[in-house]
Amino acid sequence: MMMNRYLNNRGYVVHKNAISDSDKETLLSDLTVKPNIPKAIVKAVPYPVYRESSSKYYLPRFYGIQLFGDDYETKIKKGDGIDIEFKGNLREYQVSIVDKYVNYVGNIGGGLLEIDTGLGKTVIGLNIIARLKKKTLIIVHKDFLMNQWIERIQEFLPGARIGKIQGKIIDIKDKDIVIAMLQSLSMKVYENNVFEDFGFSIVDEVHHLGAEVFCQAFLKFNTTYCLGLSATMNRKDGLSKVFKMFIGDIIHVEKREITTTLTVKAIDYVNNDPDFNEMVYNFRGDPLYSTMISKLCNFSNRSEFIIDVIKNEFIIDPNQQMILLAHNKSLLQYLYDAISHRNINSVGFYVGGMKQEALKESESKKIILATYSMASEGLDIKTLTTLLLASPKTDIIQAIGRILRTKHTNPLVIDIVDNHDIFQNQFSKRRQYYNKQKYSIIRTDNTRYKNNEWEPLLPKGKKQTCLVKSQLL
Repeated sequence: MMMNRYLNNRGYVVHKNAISDSDKETLLSDLTVKPNIPKAIVKAVPYPVYRESSSKYYLPRFYGIQLFGDDYETKIKKGDGIDIEFKGNLREYQVSIVDKYVNYVGNIGGGLLEIDTGLGKTVIGLNIIARLKKKTLIIVHKDFLMNQWIERIQEFLPGARIGKIQGKIIDIKDKDIVIAMLQSLSMKVYENNVFEDFGFSIVDEVHHLGAEVFCQAFLKFNTTYCLGLSATMNRKDGLSKVFKMFIGDIIHVEKREITTTLTVKAIDYVNNDPDFNEMVYNFRGDPLYSTMISKLCNFSNRSEFIIDVIKNEFIIDPNQQMILLAHNKSLLQYLYDAISHRNINSVGFYVGGMKQEALKESESKKIILATYSMASEGLDIKTLTTLLLASPKTDIIQAIGRILRTKHTNPLVIDIVDNHDIFQNQFSKRRQYYNKQKYSIIRTDNTRYKNNEWEPLLPKGKKQTCLVKSQLL
């Protein structure tokens, strides 16, 4: 019976003739998933997260163990040993996380670590590599993340031989650690022996593994030990279960201590232009979010107000370093040109497609203009003190984490609040998060801002008191 169920480099393998019809029905149902996207224009299409041949099913490893139990044979190679030492000191909570993971996976084999932005998940991953001493595959989904891992490896695991899997490059021979692009693993075909020497795999920003294309990567290799890292394991489309099937359950959650000194300046942007205020809907009557975002980002009066805010905030605190986030590069380009031509301060881009040298140069600027996608994962600039949200977004947890990587005296969030219903709803959710974190919120609008007139925005139910011409700001 054992030979009918085993682990190999393609996952949990089970012979079709060795399982009941009800088990077949269960696994086919469980492993055909569909993203939950409310009000989507295009209906979501189900897709499989398993493979099959004429005689076998190839299942996600931990799903197979959960369904059929641990009575199986292991055909995964243990992986090559590597001789590397960790150079550096972990914080006490980081040591605890490493110990917890290593003790856990000794029997289980894999699991997830949910670690807030700025608490050192990369360093924790590197320390685990040094503890396990197995040839390691690190999987990332963006070039700048690959470069960051390389830098950290060179810093904390000096002497480690680093390889790469990206596009046509398969540089794995005589390497201790290989960094692979998720897109390449998902979409390219590899020889069966390419991954057999790896004993440990790390998936950075593991929540991406729920996507249809990316989950195909884990049907191509399987290592004795595996680790998924992310600041948030929650996917809004409900597909968090997918990467848990492949990598295991959450072993530890490490959240940042609540910072009560952070101030949020919420600024309502109000304009009487009828075209700007008009909502755009699809044929179902649902707001066209991307179209509305573009409308905001391309409205020059709004962009000019943001420039005024930047100028004023640097008058208040010339020593701050600000990161400004937006969805659209068109807005970032407009702001960059204005800031440069008007000599407001030093400014640089932090967007996809830039080379590592250019990103490094931007990190030294007083004003950094970035897309939300770049700031949501991997951005590591410890000198940032101020975050300006130049276009609306619901989930800003990781973005705020970028200004909390080190303890600053007065971290600041500037939240531009637009008056369209869809964006008011988003601010309501951001406000809930601010209140939960016990941040101090003050509010004004684009007219009163010029006169430095603010009022505290207290949690609902608490008495509100006007604060005029704040001397604190």
